[in-house]
Amino acid sequence: MVDKAIATGVRGGTVLVQLHGYVDHDQLDRLAAAGSRVLTVAPYRWSEPEDTRPIDRLIEAIVCRQADAVTFTSAPAADALVHAAQRSGRLAELVAAMTDDVLAAVVGPVTAQPLTRVGLQPVHPDRFRLGALVRTVTEELQARVVSTGSPFGVVELRGRLVRIGDSRIALPPSGPMIMKALIRAGGAVVPKSELRTIVGNDDHALEVAVGRLRGALATPGLVTTVVRRGYRLT
Repeated sequence: MVDKAIATGVRGGTVLVQLHGYVDHDQLDRLAAAGSRVLTVAPYRWSEPEDTRPIDRLIEAIVCRQADAVTFTSAPAADALVHAAQRSGRLAELVAAMTDDVLAAVVGPVTAQPLTRVGLQPVHPDRFRLGALVRTVTEELQARVVSTGSPFGVVELRGRLVRIGDSRIALPPSGPMIMKALIRAGGAVVPKSELRTIVGNDDHALEVAVGRLRGALATPGLVTTVVRRGYRLT
């Protein structure tokens, strides 16, 4: 819209901009630089919630890779998540999670701007509509499915669900990350040093996490221990 206004010619004129929840200074500055008098009206505002616990829980779920994807349909919502992560000192962790494991998806490039400013590259559909966003998320998550063969049947990981043959099992919190590393190794040993990073670089925590994973899988012999080295899938 700003591109069109400037192309039409705004020098010497007055441009009224309705703000959609927060101030996009870059676009207002472009209009001013084009020689117009810029006025703004804000019929509603995006403000800090009194109770920040829900958004803090969302950040925790993203950082701990307990979410498969996060979707955004407005720039203020994306900006609010970034601001909340900065406030809690977890922005670097959030960016790392949404770069590698948690899909960031937006309805369009305008919504993406607060995320791209912190180094993220969220996906968005070619057609900036909610239905198209849902389709994009579905396709992207399908492409992230990892699988391998085993004596117990195909082992396939979809988010927090793992399929072993005809069985589908929900994994405990750290289970999907451990399982993903084991599946991607294709039967090779995954060193403890690599898996420790998932549970906070603690040997005992790793042993507990692997124990819980085995308990959830209920398939003895699928995840095996290689003494002094790590773990592997049979």
